[in-house]
Amino acid sequence: MAKEIINIQELSSYLKISIPEIRKLVRQKNIPYFRIGNRLKFDLANINLWIEELEEKNKKILLF
Repeated sequence: MAKEIINIQELSSYLKISIPEIRKLVRQKNIPYFRIGNRLKFDLANINLWIEELEEKNKKILLF
């Protein structure tokens, strides 16, 4: 099964957040990413898991 790898511009559109915001998340190591050379790349499956984890954390916060 081939992985779907996207670049920062595509991720910005997918998440509907700015590129500078994504770069901030990368600097803080708060989002799954990897580099090919000096280019940031994102595995869409890992991004979707990351989103699910954020949703779970938010649910737990709302319960308290």
